[in-house]
Amino acid sequence: MSLVEEFKKSIKSPDTEEKLDLVFYRPAGFAIAKTAQVLRMTPTQLTLIGMVMGVYGGILFYQRENTLALIWASILFVWAGVFDSSDGQLARMTKQSSKIGLVLDGICDNVVFGAAYLASSAALIPEYGYWIFLIAVIAGVGHSFQSAVLDFYHREYLYFGYGKVDGDYWNPSVAEAKAEIEKSGDTLEGRMAKLRLNWIRQQQTLSSRTDSERQQMRAIVNGNDKALRDRFCEAYRKHNLKMLSLWRINGTNFHTICIIFFTFMRRFDLYLILVDIIVLNILMIFIRKIQRRQDEKLFKEFGIKP
Repeated sequence: MSLVEEFKKSIKSPDTEEKLDLVFYRPAGFAIAKTAQVLRMTPTQLTLIGMVMGVYGGILFYQRENTLALIWASILFVWAGVFDSSDGQLARMTKQSSKIGLVLDGICDNVVFGAAYLASSAALIPEYGYWIFLIAVIAGVGHSFQSAVLDFYHREYLYFGYGKVDGDYWNPSVAEAKAEIEKSGDTLEGRMAKLRLNWIRQQQTLSSRTDSERQQMRAIVNGNDKALRDRFCEAYRKHNLKMLSLWRINGTNFHTICIIFFTFMRRFDLYLILVDIIVLNILMIFIRKIQRRQDEKLFKEFGIKP
């Protein structure tokens, strides 16, 4: 297998990748994943390395008046994103994907951004007092919801648009998640499932689709009628490809770019208030309404009942 073919197999799908991912994060992540494969490293090890780099970069954002420190903070923050990409690519290349790895990956993302929010907000205490941490928490909650809804529709696209029913792309309902926790018991997988439960609640809160609608969609994709399944997957991609571009505004890349930009402007407060709390939350609600209209067109075409 050529490197080009191996690279293509290391990404989820071209449709679910941003341009910045395809030209930088995924190629750089692939190089790291190939090196890790030779060194017999695991995806979890890459996840943890990325987390350490990101946290250290986040802490450096505290030095808001030190331009050199901010440059290093930005470099480390970006490369944490590269390692975040490489762990998934290595998992797909070596078939080491797991639910534990999925949850750990999300936890590390939250820790990295949490470090940046905490350090950057702490630098603003002389101007805002400790109230800045309340603003940061509100912004952080909004960020979490924004990331959750993007992840939801990315996974929906892979499951319903490409029929990837054998991978771990199904977005479970809250009831399904609770059943999995009960089934797993007091094991590592069970504890990880508990950590993921809040993430699933966020997704279900923002989803434009009910559990009943999604189960009807799932029945088509998992059914024995191949012609119907193929037609549905094609229609799903048609109705949702452009929607992914809108949802990506809520993604990691946009947040990273904004954090770096506003930090160099010495106005992280504007990032928290203007970007995270106001603009992105308003956009999220607006995009959800557009998504619902697209869903209704698809449901009408295939007789899916609300």
